[in-house]
Amino acid sequence: MQNKYTPILLVALAVFSSFVMMKPKPVAKAKARTVAPADPPVTVTDNGSTYTLSNGYLTVVVNKRTGDLTSLKTPKTLTPNIELMGYVSGHHAGYWEQSPALAAREVASISINPADVGGARGEVSVKGYSDGKSILGANPTAAGQGGGLIADLEIRYTLERGAHGVYTYAIFTHQDTYPAGSVGESRFGFKLAANVFDWMSIDEKRNALMPTGKDWDEGDDLNMKEARRLTTGIYKGRAEHKYDYSAKQYEIPAFGWSSTKQKVGLYIINPSFEYLSSGPNHFELTGHLDDGDGGDPTLLNYWRGTHYGGSQLNFAANEPWTKVVGPMYIYVPTGKDPKALFADAKNTAKAQQAAWPYAWVKGVDYTPAAQRATVKGRIELTDSQAPTVKLANLLVGLAFPDEPELPRVPRPVRTEAAPVAAVVEPTPAPATPADTAGRLLPNGKRANRGTYLPPRSANGRPPGFNFQPQPVNWQTDAKHYEFWAKGASDGTFTIPNVRPGTYQLHAVADGVLGAYDATATIIVKPGQKLDLGTIQWKPAHFGKQVWQIGTPNRSAREFYKGDDHWHWGMYIEYAKFFPNDVNFTIGKSDPAKDWYIYHVPHDTDFKPDGKDQGRATPWTINFTMAKDVPVSGKATLRFGIAGSGARSLGITVNGNDVGPFTDIGGGGASMIRDGVEGTWVERDFKFNAALLKAGQNTILLTVPAGGVANGICYDVIRLEVDPNAK
Repeated sequence: MQNKYTPILLVALAVFSSFVMMKPKPVAKAKARTVAPADPPVTVTDNGSTYTLSNGYLTVVVNKRTGDLTSLKTPKTLTPNIELMGYVSGHHAGYWEQSPALAAREVASISINPADVGGARGEVSVKGYSDGKSILGANPTAAGQGGGLIADLEIRYTLERGAHGVYTYAIFTHQDTYPAGSVGESRFGFKLAANVFDWMSIDEKRNALMPTGKDWDEGDDLNMKEARRLTTGIYKGRAEHKYDYSAKQYEIPAFGWSSTKQKVGLYIINPSFEYLSSGPNHFELTGHLDDGDGGDPTLLNYWRGTHYGGSQLNFAANEPWTKVVGPMYIYVPTGKDPKALFADAKNTAKAQQAAWPYAWVKGVDYTPAAQRATVKGRIELTDSQAPTVKLANLLVGLAFPDEPELPRVPRPVRTEAAPVAAVVEPTPAPATPADTAGRLLPNGKRANRGTYLPPRSANGRPPGFNFQPQPVNWQTDAKHYEFWAKGASDGTFTIPNVRPGTYQLHAVADGVLGAYDATATIIVKPGQKLDLGTIQWKPAHFGKQVWQIGTPNRSAREFYKGDDHWHWGMYIEYAKFFPNDVNFTIGKSDPAKDWYIYHVPHDTDFKPDGKDQGRATPWTINFTMAKDVPVSGKATLRFGIAGSGARSLGITVNGNDVGPFTDIGGGGASMIRDGVEGTWVERDFKFNAALLKAGQNTILLTVPAGGVANGICYDVIRLEVDPNAK
């Protein structure tokens, strides 16, 4: 029954119902916009003998005496906080090659207190003072593995709020009161937990599941301690060799290991390459299974390497010197499969590079962004013999000025009494037979691993051989910073973030034999924007080019197997691929099919362990000389060499012996380390051009008999003739 108030009540009820129905909507929106709790602040805890840094995602433990990173955990692994560091083989966990533990004085400190920066960052420091003595103690390791380091060494680790990685850097300082000294091989490295990490990612072609430590232990010895033939596991029958994973450092800003089981990765990221050595073409070790018992997953970031030619770092008495190596970033992503984790790491590398130089690095010789310079210019190639050549893969760099070249002294060739005068290779010293079983002893230790050769002389070289010391240049320098950038094909380049200093400009490009090396130094001032304008590059010639094999690119990658060279024993495979040796005809043969990456002694034994000797190996080059090309004056064979283990090279021209050529050099055992790019050198061999003739000609290049890895890895060979040369 309605009354006069009924309409009012109905309207009120409708409004109330509408309000009730609408009320949940803003509540739902409020829930959708709920912000997750902020990342917890960084904490640093002094545990007495260690520091612990934590940000909620990572927990990092640092030894206050050695500077080692002894523990790394994250709750985001499938087994929360499982230990990521390895403790089975080699130098355990994370470490710098040199340690301040035996320094005359040592100080550990919190260099950035999180409480002072609102929990945004924490940093710890372990510093050893030399006081003029080696910080590595009275009996340091061999010079190639650390040496006697007469310098102060500070190691730092830095953790940021919300970060999924930790930074580390080392500061080496030689005071002006210290005696002369050097820095041996140096790197930051990891031995990782084998029960976690099983997948390694170096680049697109080497990104795969790895053998296990057990597979490594059960493997059979090959011709070097770092190589074994696997007898178990998914790669049974394959040769495993740590140098299979070497790479050009400039091309891998992120590389590391990951886990198919725990969905975690650990990658080293170099946000800048300025603190590494030997320029943008340097090959170096990256990651592998440790060659000790247990074979822990290993990750290495060399800044002063000794492989593929390597680098030098010496300082004189009373010479003030310091270098900040890093900061490098140790990135630990989680929750994805290995390929996705690697892609994530490479993207993170781009972000870290964009953030360089870091604003938070304080108290050391580290130039901030405002004081760094930008250097630009344009390289103009002027070559009348190649007017259309573009500057492909142009790399332009600023480095400490090269030391002057010394007059070349041919390498000695050992001779022995023989029925007829002859050059013969040295006879190897007697060797102790290897343990062919290659199994573990009852105590769990390894039996004799491979052949033992009697010790060399004190300087590490065969007795009776004195080699010429080499001047330091941008390819061999680890002492100073280098700044490189990729240029455009038109020659323009921009080099950012350059520290103030005095430099020499260098440039290399595919297709151009040699390098541009400025004759005048360049002074870069703080914060400067320096335009060098147009720079003329006139490549050297020793006459008119007759022919060329290969492309000048400081590599043998364009030759047969150059795109698949990172396998143990490719020097043995040569004899299988070329049973009748190389016979190359200019204009007809294809370098990618008919010229091998390694010119080595021809294996005749094919022993499965690679401990073979090979016969002398002649390579034949056939070519036609046009009638209008003068055959007088001097002819020059120009060899670009990317690796060499041969002491000499026999050369004959149309049956006339003009060799042996003993001034070879270059490379740093590239071939036995599966490489096609070592420290590059050019070596030129001149002969009487009258030995050539119009029409058909033949040049024979012969590597002498010897060990099957003792050969030459050519970048390029070019013949030039100057009819007016004496």
